[in-house]
Amino acid sequence: MKKNNVALTLLFFAGIFIFGSCKKNVIENPGPGPGPSIDTEPTRFAGGNFTLVLKADKTLWATGENGYGQFGGGVSRNIPLKIMDDVQKVSAGRYHSMIIKIDNTLWVTGFNKYGRLGDGSTTNRSVPLKIMDNVKSVSAGDDHSLIVKTDNTLWATGYNGSGELGDGTNTNKNIPIKIMDNVKSVSAGYGHSLIVKTDNTLWAVGKNSEGQLGDGSFINKNIPIKIMDNVKSVSAGATHSLILKTDNTVWATGYSGSGGLGYGGLANKNIPVKVMDDVKDFSGGSIHSLFLKTDNTLWVTGFNGEGELGDGSNISKSTPVKIMDNVKNVSAGDSHSVIVKTDNTVWATGYNASGQLGDGTNTSRNIFIKVQLP
Repeated sequence: MKKNNVALTLLFFAGIFIFGSCKKNVIENPGPGPGPSIDTEPTRFAGGNFTLVLKADKTLWATGENGYGQFGGGVSRNIPLKIMDDVQKVSAGRYHSMIIKIDNTLWVTGFNKYGRLGDGSTTNRSVPLKIMDNVKSVSAGDDHSLIVKTDNTLWATGYNGSGELGDGTNTNKNIPIKIMDNVKSVSAGYGHSLIVKTDNTLWAVGKNSEGQLGDGSFINKNIPIKIMDNVKSVSAGATHSLILKTDNTVWATGYSGSGGLGYGGLANKNIPVKVMDDVKDFSGGSIHSLFLKTDNTLWVTGFNGEGELGDGSNISKSTPVKIMDNVKNVSAGDSHSVIVKTDNTVWATGYNASGQLGDGTNTSRNIFIKVQLP
């Protein structure tokens, strides 16, 4: 993400994240009965104040704030609306979405200041536009976007004031530029980028004012630097970073206000600290974090002023607390959280002023509620 003060990060594929000063998102309490089957590809689906849901039939649905055309059309929703067919992966940024279709073409929509959509302009789009072929994964941040092609090359576009594109400059780009070879996965925060290479090494670049790069300093970088070995996956929040190692331990670095790192303290860290064992999935939001353990239990930590932790309170936590059983996928937005249960139902909690919880209301929640999907 970019110049906001808090870290964010996804979507039920929706981008990202939020910063300390961001508004919060919420969803309602779970109800009985079977729900829709959705694709639980571990990509971000909770965006700034909107949510993307990719169903098992490869249809993409969206709810929440849409003033910039974040999911096309320009009209906000509080019940999910079908957006597109034949979709395999998505990533929601703060105000834009990136969509990979089953033919590996990349489509983008939403706010385009600084060129984050990568279409060669800074013109907002309210209808998804194709920009690239041969794409296998993407991550939408605040003002920048990261793209991994099928040949494992990393490309980046958008805001670059903190060096988050990783091209050695601080110049914005409105067309994706090649950054690096041999990349497996990426995650974009509000002003920093995390990169896992095919040899399982972690590299980081961009804004580092809160220690989110994890290199032991608080100095921004505009060329990726190696941070750690034996890394399986990463999630960039607004100004913090979560790291899943190959031994299923989770490590965190960066901003720890309200306990978002989950290590038990509020002091920022500039070197990764171990948070938890036996984790298989996770997601960093603005200043909260979600962890899915190997036994399918959901654990949460961090800021909870909007109910984004879903524990029935609005009290922040500095150590992960268990919330729910039978969960198979998680995504943290700006101030809301979205999960998929093992029965394929989708639930959300947190800030809901824009309808991002998808329960048919604009009422914020502090307990997970079922998303109204057809």
